Amino acid sequence: MKYCLYLSCILLVFSAFSCKKKSSAGFGGEATLNVSGQHHGVTIDSLTVYIKFNTSEAPSDAMYDANFPVTHFGPQNSYAILKNLKAGDYYIYAEGWDPSISNTVKGGIPYTIDKETSYSIIVPVTEQH
Repeated sequence: MKYCLYLSCILLVFSAFSCKKKSSAGFGGEATLNVSGQHHGVTIDSLTVYIKFNTSEAPSDAMYDANFPVTHFGPQNSYAILKNLKAGDYYIYAEGWDPSISNTVKGGIPYTIDKETSYSIIVPVTEQH
């Protein structure tokens, strides 16, 4: 009987520590991402930024959870503002037009939000052949 009680206590302790809830990315938090796209070090101001929650890879079906246009705050100071995000893993994708090469540019990066604060990130974009 003591053995069963002892074993039950051990299982209870292990199950309590093994059920750690993983944070879930998405809207409903207080983090902000200020996302700009750069091609050869030049900020591209005609981008749309897309975001996929709970992943660090581009979605195979190209379906994103939300999209945001870039806002212009002056020369070389254009970015999309993604507000109200929770801590978690995201894939950020940007696509737009680079007038210097008269071509579409696009690219993406994984990003993890650790704390609900403000972040500035750059997505490198490139022309597609």
